[in-house]
Amino acid sequence: MRRALSIIFAAALLCANFNVSAIATNDIVPYASLTLSYHDAGAVPGSRGKICIEYDVRSNKLADSIGVASIRFYKSDGTYVTTIMGTQSNGLVRTNGSRNSGSYEYPLTSGTSYYAEVTLYATVGSETDSRTVTTSTVRIP
Repeated sequence: MRRALSIIFAAALLCANFNVSAIATNDIVPYASLTLSYHDAGAVPGSRGKICIEYDVRSNKLADSIGVASIRFYKSDGTYVTTIMGTQSNGLVRTNGSRNSGSYEYPLTSGTSYYAEVTLYATVGSETDSRTVTTSTVRIP
């Protein structure tokens, strides 16, 4: 009787262990991107009265569209200031390329500190993926 209970207990533990492993693997969210291979953005003081956003986004393949979808500016206390949308005309979006890097200056109030949320993206065929990077806070000269 004692041996039978030990076998049943061992089997129950074994099954419980497999169920926990199965549940854990179902919760894994893959980080790999179908379109992005690299993304980064940062903020530095620009010329007088401006902030400079530097960005670099790369695709796994030749992208139909790649670059900066938007830049949202905030004061250092979290107060929203404005949003700049990326376009080809302002140089933040490139078509038919696998990389888009550069910088974008925007006028803000001198002597005030700001940070930005920069959304980088790439579109390959019908697949689009994006990542948002929050920059460090910089004081505008």
